[in-house]
Amino acid sequence: MVSTLHWPDLERPPRRPSAAHKGDFGHVFVVGGQRSMGGALALASLAAYRAGAGLVTAVGQAQSQIYLAAQLPEATWWDWPAHFRRLPANAVLAVGPGLGQGLASHDLVREIGTLSVPAVWDADALNILARLGPQLWSQPAERLATPHPGEAARLLQSTTVEVQKDRVGAIRALAARYGGTWILKGEGTLILGAMGLWRCPLGNPGMATGGSGDVLTGLCAGLMAQGLNAAQAAQLAVCVHARAGDLAARAQGEASVIATDILAYVPQALRELMA
Repeated sequence: MVSTLHWPDLERPPRRPSAAHKGDFGHVFVVGGQRSMGGALALASLAAYRAGAGLVTAVGQAQSQIYLAAQLPEATWWDWPAHFRRLPANAVLAVGPGLGQGLASHDLVREIGTLSVPAVWDADALNILARLGPQLWSQPAERLATPHPGEAARLLQSTTVEVQKDRVGAIRALAARYGGTWILKGEGTLILGAMGLWRCPLGNPGMATGGSGDVLTGLCAGLMAQGLNAAQAAQLAVCVHARAGDLAARAQGEASVIATDILAYVPQALRELMA
């Protein structure tokens, strides 16, 4: 059975106490940013902050740092190769935005696969997972994966047509093969976690634009950093992302929506939810 998500049913991040400090709201490490794809890293990092994370560190190739410095001076930076064994206790990883699929990316993903750290997996991290297989996730950890239909097809050794023909069957097969919590992006985005299967009724075709998925990845990680589990973060992030996309389409027209427009409406979508 597929349940439909509604605003009143969603788990919210806890209210912020008056004596709060940035360490109370988690530390997101966004891992990606090959030299030609630093924008993806910047989008995901900014989305993690907009979701409410207390600290965000971007991890990428040095040539990508210019994107982050231009768009998000609040974030800190780690160069590849990073040493993830020294992550703080409140860390959440967002792996994949602008990562690429070279040998260095494979090595990085292999290392991250051994960590018992909450993580959101997207984009090229999922393409590498498809190549290396489910054994990469043999170490216990809370994981949330956010494939689009093409990535889902690679993970299932199938085709995009087959995934789209039976999206419910595809997301169930992903969870059975790999474990973890899953978001299958697309019209009527699906979320599958330990407590059930849900569909988001929000969103529009204008959100089919480069960088939109990076925004969703950052939102998921930022919410997990504040204490939501993977399924709770997935439900809330998908709905906030879709509502922001609808607000952007209303203002810009569907054909003109770009990922930074979606990101710009995230605060309004969150305010609507938290009201």
